[in-house]
Amino acid sequence: MSTSEFDGYKVDHLFLLIGENPLPNYVAAKMLLEEGGKPYLVFSERTEKPAERLKEELGLSDNEMVPLNNNEANSYEIKKRIREKIKEIQREIISKYPDKNQFGLNYTGGTKAMAAHAYQALLILDDNDSKIQLNPPPSFSYLDSSSLKMLVEQKGNPIPIDVNLKEKLSLKNVFDLHEPWSQKQPPIENPKLPELAKEIAALHTDVNVARAWRWWCDYVLRRKARNSQKPSEWLKEDCLKNITIPLQANIADINLTEYLVTLMNSVNKDDSVSEIIQNILHIFKDNEFKKIREMSQLSNSLWSSSNTQYIEKIVGLIQSSLGLSGAELSLADASQKGQFKKIKHLCKWLDGEWLEHHVLQEIKNISSPDNFISDSKMSFHIQDDKGNDKFEFDVAFIHNYQLFAISCTTDTEPELCKLKLFEAYRRTRQMGGDEARVALVCCYEKPEKIKKGFMAQIQDENVNVFGCGELAKLSESLKIWIQKVDK
Repeated sequence: MSTSEFDGYKVDHLFLLIGENPLPNYVAAKMLLEEGGKPYLVFSERTEKPAERLKEELGLSDNEMVPLNNNEANSYEIKKRIREKIKEIQREIISKYPDKNQFGLNYTGGTKAMAAHAYQALLILDDNDSKIQLNPPPSFSYLDSSSLKMLVEQKGNPIPIDVNLKEKLSLKNVFDLHEPWSQKQPPIENPKLPELAKEIAALHTDVNVARAWRWWCDYVLRRKARNSQKPSEWLKEDCLKNITIPLQANIADINLTEYLVTLMNSVNKDDSVSEIIQNILHIFKDNEFKKIREMSQLSNSLWSSSNTQYIEKIVGLIQSSLGLSGAELSLADASQKGQFKKIKHLCKWLDGEWLEHHVLQEIKNISSPDNFISDSKMSFHIQDDKGNDKFEFDVAFIHNYQLFAISCTTDTEPELCKLKLFEAYRRTRQMGGDEARVALVCCYEKPEKIKKGFMAQIQDENVNVFGCGELAKLSESLKIWIQKVDK
């Protein structure tokens, strides 16, 4: 249906039933209102917060709010309050502008009781014998999440209309309707070192490379650049600027030797052999024998002769891309040449965020007006009232009015990958509703196994998993997925 044909279905006064997800209401307001028209938000105590967020996003006043309080199933109160608002509009607006007299109801949100009684409220203004009807008759509509179309009633026959907003929906619109992102850490719009990320992704199509590089990040990069007292945090910038990371393939042996030397220096050399052994065992016991496991992992490390080739390939890419040389990586130099604002940003990039940057660039490669991808970003930080992170989104984009979210992990363990997918699914559905779509990009070689495990618990055919085998041609795989769920 053309824009001019659709104009006949627009209204001047649109009542919106507010549910827990205000995104469909926002779409309806942007799509169904005539220029200068007003939406009126009908909400209960349970949906007051979504209504307030929608009010702010649409720039409304208290006059456009129709509170039901705790009467969301009370037929008398629902009809009474909507009819009172209609009569107020007739007195204050239509009396001055007689041609602004088209009413409408979009019942996508709210409860079934609210929809039924609101429908009756617009059909008949009074329940007494005089029974006044609106002229022209009101328009009724519903945003269908299965067909992704706006269904507009026309003489009892719903007409499906493609959702095509004049003002393209942005990620900020969607997040502001739910959980605004951090202003101190806004999402990233332009990927960092996308060409290098693409080359690293191409190497990660071999799961052996993925496992080897994950080991390097865990046992080399993190050991040098993270806070030993708070292992989840990177060191402060003044410490990171003095750190160099060994790049030679025998780093496991070097680390093991360094640790054993430190251990031997901690005991008294004048003690007998048996006393020295007992002291060492006490040291291990104090750490709940974690050090023994770490030493075993180091001595039997992935960076053995059989895996050296994999890590050296990535190290070579990093050195050539950033113009580095030598057997050690200066974090300060690499950060400067990579144009990172902070050294810890480089550390995060090497530690796995390169995959998010690669995914974002692949999305931008296929973004065009033809496929309705209007906005794409990565690294969303959602904070609580105290400024602490509640959760994060890895990569997200808007396709038409749908939220697409992609969780990214360089992990090769299927259970960890599946947990990431479940968490992303839960968060994305909270933000984008039934229309939202979710995918996982990981380095596991059998993505169909992860999807099968997910589908055993949640039946959603639109969810997808992309494994290491698809990293080199990810843009094509993403394009096929988007086209599939768009049908």
